[in-house]
Amino acid sequence: MPPRNKRRGARSTLAPTQRPQDQYHHIIPRFILRRFHVGPRNDEKITIRSGVDPGQVLYYDLASGILDVRSIGTVYGQKNFYRDASNPSNVNEVEEKLSLLEGKAALTIEILHSELARGKVTIKRRHLDILRKFMFVMHYRKMGSTYFDPNLQPSLRQWLIRYQTEHQCQTHVDVWLRIMRYYLDTPHSQIVDDAHAEYKKYGYAEAFEQVATGVDPIMEHPESIAYQVQAERYFLGIWEAEATSEFIMTTSAFGLWEGLTPELDTIHRIFVISPHVALVLRSNVLPLPGEPQAPMQSVLLSIPQEKPKSRLVNGETAIRLSDMNDMSEFNRHRSPNDDFTFTITKLTLDQTDAFNTIILQNARSDGAVTFLGRERMLRTLRVFWNSPLYKFLRHKYASLMRYLSIIPQPLSHASISSSFEPVDAELYVALMGIVLNRTKFASGYDRALSIYRLLQTTSRRRTCPFVTQHIYNLSLIMESCVNHFPGPSFRKPQSSLRLKMSLPSELSLRIFTTLENFVSITLGAKMDFDEDVLGKLGKEVALLGFLDWLDVEMPMVLINGMSVMDILTVMDAFYFV
Repeated sequence: MPPRNKRRGARSTLAPTQRPQDQYHHIIPRFILRRFHVGPRNDEKITIRSGVDPGQVLYYDLASGILDVRSIGTVYGQKNFYRDASNPSNVNEVEEKLSLLEGKAALTIEILHSELARGKVTIKRRHLDILRKFMFVMHYRKMGSTYFDPNLQPSLRQWLIRYQTEHQCQTHVDVWLRIMRYYLDTPHSQIVDDAHAEYKKYGYAEAFEQVATGVDPIMEHPESIAYQVQAERYFLGIWEAEATSEFIMTTSAFGLWEGLTPELDTIHRIFVISPHVALVLRSNVLPLPGEPQAPMQSVLLSIPQEKPKSRLVNGETAIRLSDMNDMSEFNRHRSPNDDFTFTITKLTLDQTDAFNTIILQNARSDGAVTFLGRERMLRTLRVFWNSPLYKFLRHKYASLMRYLSIIPQPLSHASISSSFEPVDAELYVALMGIVLNRTKFASGYDRALSIYRLLQTTSRRRTCPFVTQHIYNLSLIMESCVNHFPGPSFRKPQSSLRLKMSLPSELSLRIFTTLENFVSITLGAKMDFDEDVLGKLGKEVALLGFLDWLDVEMPMVLINGMSVMDILTVMDAFYFV
């Protein structure tokens, strides 16, 4: 194993150089972003010569609601993020060390992708240690500057005072950078050993309690505990997206936690590394199948994830210890050439959707979303859009839905057969029944509701003009509503209202008239629809979708928008559950 007495966390002692140039430091590594590259491939020599990555990705800015194509060299990072002003000899030392770690991890990640077709991949311990460190550091470097802010972490205050004095750190950011060096310079196994040394000194439970309530000022490496927890209390899985779908990237999709045990321990940590592959850490302390257990709060726990199979250099499948508390004995038995074979978890479409909805749900309002395939992203959004769990988050993606569903040409009667027949038989039959007046309804509301219910399962439907027109119009109305009523939100995460199954014709007409006037006059939204039967139907379906959404936004509209009479009219479309 690598030596354990290496000097850790210290700055380099190179002679000062000329004033350094500004650098754009990535939070999500460029080699991962390149897997989301759109357009023609560029020669990587351009990057070497110019220092600017010529690759481009689709980038949806959640704050502005704008989707565009941006250079990889200008997204998911910030200028001089890791610059250490207290180290004039090399202010970019941390970034350079991060680049070395990324380069080593990139080789292993390339192997993972090359073995997808085989369904299994074997990784040596030394490469797995690097990958484990890479995963931790990528999360830490994004969030770690807040870990050592005494205003945000009062339990560390006394320890920080001692640490800053001992290591001449002027600010908590200096502490963050120095500890970043500790993670980068210290072998994976040594960091884990440092944590076990703290457990031996304070006791396992006491060490954890100190992290939460107040760290002993003389504790040498409290930062090693978080590393050890991720390294040893979670086992690694490799998940592959379903072939007709893909994983999406957001600002927080690299190190995102998901799920809680009854003891409030995290169940998963998610790391998206390409549109096709995600690394998932799952807790080791979950009950075995069939064992009694308290309810777990996790969307992803039902997805099977096998633990890797190990083969040690001595031929054994596991390290057997005479004393489970003796880490030195464990160290003597492990070898950098031990092999670990992972079975790749190939997700179904539903499982891929569940994974992506977690990503979308946790995207920061000031963050971004990147994806590879426009139509696949649209389908993913439709899944998220139609889930009642995320109904109150739809507004975050209204602009993106509209961008992705822009219709290249108007829908006409001449295109009905060619547009619908090969795309979606169920929707085609329903629409043709209405167009040809074969299917009878008591009211326009009933007719629109029959189609709206089909469109609520659009995650199962391939894109067609009627579907994209519906998405465009509904997202336009919702975005206009959110923009029209600025200020604090009054959304209800859970609702006791449901749309009625049927309405009489007169009430149906009043409701659609009220909604259309509100949308066109109050909100100023200009829907895109034709004046033929399908166009008018599409307008009513979009208005009905807006009415369904108003269930969540009703307090905002009551206070700012509709008259009392109009509110009473639209409320007649709901019943309480």
